[in-house]
Amino acid sequence: MLELFVTFLKIGFFTFGGGYAMIPIIEKELVINKKLVKSEEFLDYISVAQSFPGAIAVNLSLLLGYKLYKLKGAIICLIGIVSPSFISILILAYYYNLVKDSNVLNGFFYGVRPVIVSLLIYSFFNLSKKIEKNKFNIFFIALSFISVSFLNINPIFVILIGGFLGVWILSKV
Repeated sequence: MLELFVTFLKIGFFTFGGGYAMIPIIEKELVINKKLVKSEEFLDYISVAQSFPGAIAVNLSLLLGYKLYKLKGAIICLIGIVSPSFISILILAYYYNLVKDSNVLNGFFYGVRPVIVSLLIYSFFNLSKKIEKNKFNIFFIALSFISVSFLNINPIFVILIGGFLGVWILSKV
């Protein structure tokens, strides 16, 4: 469990950009390096983590921790993933108020933004490789994107509809 805590602590310390930017790093650590979770299983955990309120990395750490070590694992992973952000936010808030017009600080954030976008794109392509390329999935990917991006439909409703459709379709098979 200590190794799991250190893994999530490390992920929390070295990932900027929020939960979605953490997904490829969590996957690399738990699926590829440590082989604690299978790739298909990881995709399922991401789906479940997205359907709950809150940050996806926090939800994902709770689910994976619970899968591996039940309640103790969930708590250890949660503390590991949120501690760095909590500490960083406290320190940054204090110093940001002191040096909010600093070119160095503004330059840092300016440089980090495109990196975060690239991590999100990487995550999209990596996850899309794992989904079956059938008519339903392709149609629902496009419909979900349009619904959220252009029609401003709440993603929670889109996720719930996808879940219910999946249950309905698999119950017919």
